[in-house]
Amino acid sequence: MSIQIVREKPFEFLTRKETGEKFEEDIVKNWYIARAFVIDKLRNEAFRPDSNEHLHVVVMGDDPRMLSVVRQVALSAHYINFHEGNNEELPCNRTVITIVSTLPNIKEELQREEYLCNLPKFCKYIDKNSEVENTQSFVDIEIHVVEECPPKNENKHEYFFSKEDVDTFFDQKQYDNDILCIDTRKAEYASRMYDLGAIIDNLPAEDIHCAKRYNMALDVFQNESLKRIPKPMFKESSCTDLCKVKEMLSNIFCADCFESRRKSIQLCSGTDEKRLWETNNEALSRSEHARWIVEKLIMGYSPLNDEQRYKDECLFYDKIKKTQYRHSLKKNSKNPAHIDLCSYADLRRINPDDLKFDSFLMLAIPKILDKVKE
Repeated sequence: MSIQIVREKPFEFLTRKETGEKFEEDIVKNWYIARAFVIDKLRNEAFRPDSNEHLHVVVMGDDPRMLSVVRQVALSAHYINFHEGNNEELPCNRTVITIVSTLPNIKEELQREEYLCNLPKFCKYIDKNSEVENTQSFVDIEIHVVEECPPKNENKHEYFFSKEDVDTFFDQKQYDNDILCIDTRKAEYASRMYDLGAIIDNLPAEDIHCAKRYNMALDVFQNESLKRIPKPMFKESSCTDLCKVKEMLSNIFCADCFESRRKSIQLCSGTDEKRLWETNNEALSRSEHARWIVEKLIMGYSPLNDEQRYKDECLFYDKIKKTQYRHSLKKNSKNPAHIDLCSYADLRRINPDDLKFDSFLMLAIPKILDKVKE
């Protein structure tokens, strides 16, 4: 029996942090159009784990719709070959977004809530009129701002997006059901991963990327979680909490990358796809953490500041109070902060238990994709 598509309009439930007011209708519409456009244009993009190539997207323009495209590229373009660290030692292979703009205050515009919010503060940022910022950033998105469109080269992983391209795409697709709404089945299945919290929590934070450790959780997920018919995630009654809305949206942004992750796995040498998901679990998990960081920065979260980090470290011997404190920081609707907004290397030291959920989710992706395609 085929699974009925669940179409929802989740972006309508996002509100501004300071005022609590809903975003303007045109902004929300641009988010939907940009999402459909970017996912369609980048649908064939993938890299092997050992590739030293990277995606380069040139966005020609700085009007609201094109800046929404910038936002969506940043949310969607995360690949298995990204490496943290010094570029001289090993290419980072960050996704590069070049924005063609003459606006003198373009960074200020990008940092508006409806676009990139906190991302430009932490990613590598190169503007024509200033020094390079965050050169050693652990973020896998890199932003360049130029006044003139760069020449096209032979890079097969390079795209040029103009406003005409986006508007033409929308004119052709606007009557499709999948443009101004979202099929949330994959996201809803992914959200059920957290229903298995006890099974995963009980695993020790050792050999995190060993696939065999997750066999029991995967069996429960496949035989119980995926058996239940997907239901709508966003209901008026349950979307009054902005933090809750962002948590549900996180599953959508995560699920939007499932297909590109499968394509990367299919590029790897070997015929046993299940085995390839297992052997590349660490690279996939690192990529998922990098994606999650960008999403959280765009959604208005920040890393802990010095004062918050000091207080967190002072609670080292009281696990309950530490957990409560971290929860309170995440739930601050006006200025949320998250302990996990750090490099993957630091996360292994600071909060290794959270790595288990990324590892498990990466192993569950092929099962979710196969289920949705039934």
